[in-house]
Amino acid sequence: KKESGQLNKTNRLITFGCSYTFGIGLPDCKYGDKNPSKLGWPTLLSDRMGAELVNISASGASNFEILYNILNFDFQDTDTVVIMWTHFYREYYFTKWFPLLSNRQFGPWTTGRIARKWVEQMNDKDFAMKSWAHIHHAGLYLKSKAVKHIHFPAWPNDLLKYPVNYEISNLYLDGFVKVDLGHDNGHPGVESNKQTAERIYYCL
Repeated sequence: KKESGQLNKTNRLITFGCSYTFGIGLPDCKYGDKNPSKLGWPTLLSDRMGAELVNISASGASNFEILYNILNFDFQDTDTVVIMWTHFYREYYFTKWFPLLSNRQFGPWTTGRIARKWVEQMNDKDFAMKSWAHIHHAGLYLKSKAVKHIHFPAWPNDLLKYPVNYEISNLYLDGFVKVDLGHDNGHPGVESNKQTAERIYYCL
């Protein structure tokens, strides 16, 4: 069992994820906010570790967007990285037609012609296989950087419906604790974030 402060050799905690990592639904965070919640699991975990927090997350982020952010981040060898992978029913689209809007998120909530075409191609297994590949890629990349990291999918059960036969190190399948809801009645509440932070802490 780790005692609080045992991980304080870590200079920074770097977290990647979607709205569950950003903290949408918590009392200090709503859609459109530029800064993540200070009540979410990343802040609670960094406090537990005695580490500086760098929260790289975005509401609606897909697993490809998360991977893209990882590959474009400047890591230090003393960092600890927690990647909260999101649901595979999302995509990140780069477009050449709108220079000022060079990328776009797609999910079940999006509308428009391109989104409709995207929905027509949706396939559970295809999306799950791509997410597994993103997770594997991120792991190999962080290993090459000698950066301590864990993979912590928010919804592991959906991914596990489509297992892969290659090994992914540092993969934890406990999932996000969801015992209460935030003010939007959809995202996890304060207590859920507290319990999730503790769950992740004991995975490190």
